[in-house]
Amino acid sequence: MSLISSRTSGVDITAGSSKDRDLDGGRVSIAIVAGEHSGDASGAALAEELRKLKPGIRIWGAGGERMKESGVELVADFSWAGAIGILESLKKVPPLLVALAKLKRAIVERSPSVLVLIDFGAFNVRLGTFAKTKGIATVYYFPPGSWRRRPRDFSKMLAAADKFITPFPWSEKFLRDAGADAVFLGHPMLDRVCPSASAAELRREMGIDENGLVIGLLPGSRSHEVKSIMPAFAQAAEIIVDQVPRVSAFIAAAASDESERLIRRSAGSFRKVEFRVLQKRAYDIMAASDLLLTCSGTATLEAAILEKPMIIVYRGTWLMRFEYLFRRHVIEDFAGMPNIIAGRMICPELLGDDASPENIAASAIRLLSNPDTMEQQKRDLRDVKSVLGETGGTERSARAILEMACQNWRS
Repeated sequence: MSLISSRTSGVDITAGSSKDRDLDGGRVSIAIVAGEHSGDASGAALAEELRKLKPGIRIWGAGGERMKESGVELVADFSWAGAIGILESLKKVPPLLVALAKLKRAIVERSPSVLVLIDFGAFNVRLGTFAKTKGIATVYYFPPGSWRRRPRDFSKMLAAADKFITPFPWSEKFLRDAGADAVFLGHPMLDRVCPSASAAELRREMGIDENGLVIGLLPGSRSHEVKSIMPAFAQAAEIIVDQVPRVSAFIAAAASDESERLIRRSAGSFRKVEFRVLQKRAYDIMAASDLLLTCSGTATLEAAILEKPMIIVYRGTWLMRFEYLFRRHVIEDFAGMPNIIAGRMICPELLGDDASPENIAASAIRLLSNPDTMEQQKRDLRDVKSVLGETGGTERSARAILEMACQNWRS
């Protein structure tokens, strides 16, 4: 029996089971609440899987553009809510309190069969704790901080959910040791990271020379990240093309027009490199690239799944840099997800003042000039990917949530 299937023995995930047939999509509703860009993507994928399994089921909640596009009825729109850093988060407290009150009212009025919380800990822990006092079954899908390799105090989180579906195997152990009903079903990101074509086909489509080198730039999805990181990436690319022949640069822009405008403004002031900006095609850029310069965050794990060598960068205000460095040294030893999962530095990290254009370029040139080092990083990333389990985690999670909804409906 595989690692994944052995962990789902308590959940009926067989299509067409009697309980599955009993679950009337017209009478059951599932609420999904996600606040950040990565959570929005996870919520959208989960909603789509729930509808495949049970067409007609009512799904509502709070999230961003992707959840809206997947057909989720948004009681609260969190497209604006993604934040990192103390000051950035504090600015958004008042509207978040309004949204919290609105969702509490909706939970009381609509009484969902299951409430699904996705990350967004400061908000969702409060919402889940409230929902449980109203007798609402609650699942924490992507518990906050589940990527951390060190155990911690889970008391507040345990009060917020009845069941935890976590994307990392060590998180399952930590939660179970704390007394939680927790399960690891495979990381759902394995199902989402799918380029539109093979690397060779994408390179032909993008007009890349057969012997050329491609650097993919991923400056992040938040406006303040793009403002801080993109100028350094662009300047680093100019330094790289002076020393490495036949290099082209592609920039991944997030879905928002604001993100694309900021990127074009930053890249437009440089003349040695012809930057090509592609919107909503991050996975294609990753697949076609030889090396990635990426903002620390979700993109580092996506790149690891595609086994793409990368340099992990984070810049920001002085306070955000301090907070990031504090987290790295106190909470975890590393900032990038591949390094956290591996427990060692497999991808170079340049944070804060170290993330100068000169340092970024020097690190990139070292990698591009050393094929053996690049191949070793690919092998290490393959090992990281193997820790995430098997594909199909989104479907298994959806079945577990539907099973819970079925039990609540029948009771």
